[in-house]
Amino acid sequence: MLSRAIKNRTGHRLCGHVLIIALCFAVFSMAIPSARASTASADKANTEEPKEPAVPEIPDTVVVPDPVSLTIVLRNSGTIRQIVFNIWLEATNRQAVDVIEQRLPKVINAFLVDLQRLMYRDTEQRFENREPGKRGFKYTAPGLLSPPPPKTEEELAAEAEAAKLAEENGEEIAKEPPFSPFQPVSNRYFAALQNKLLRTGQGVLPPDTLRSVQIRMFYDFWPGDAKPRK
Repeated sequence: MLSRAIKNRTGHRLCGHVLIIALCFAVFSMAIPSARASTASADKANTEEPKEPAVPEIPDTVVVPDPVSLTIVLRNSGTIRQIVFNIWLEATNRQAVDVIEQRLPKVINAFLVDLQRLMYRDTEQRFENREPGKRGFKYTAPGLLSPPPPKTEEELAAEAEAAKLAEENGEEIAKEPPFSPFQPVSNRYFAALQNKLLRTGQGVLPPDTLRSVQIRMFYDFWPGDAKPRK
């Protein structure tokens, strides 16, 4: 009887071990496809090319003329400096763009008068204070800003309600200025030059036509400073 009981116990233990091992194999076999799927998803995510950020578009209120170039020749030394400007004109609205384009030659000629005088003085200073080969300069304006997202229906309704209340009270709400993609210029020289050209352009164009003048790029070349080829 005792030996039979021992055998039964041993048999139960063996069955229990076999059952545990079978369960382990089942769990392990289920985990493998899941791990493979996770690995495949990770590999797919890693192989996907990152999306490039959207490039801000130039608004239809901006006029982009051809680059403006001029040559400075110093009287005493005969030094030559060739300069190129990329100048954009921002109109106050879409209707003003047509006016600016019609009078663009007069505006550019007025710009050239200012630039010739200002760049002559700048060329003299660079020629006197800098060594040959170190007189050149290049400027690139800050990147364009992306337009804000469109207003929601709730925001538009709130603005309409505020305008209605202001009208009932005899008040007037100032309109938001149209979006401008141009960041403030940190270079003080070019910020001042833009303001100068803005005043010049506004003197040539009708009132409330030109919103801003933007110097997007500037570079120069001093032919006399170029090293001769050996």
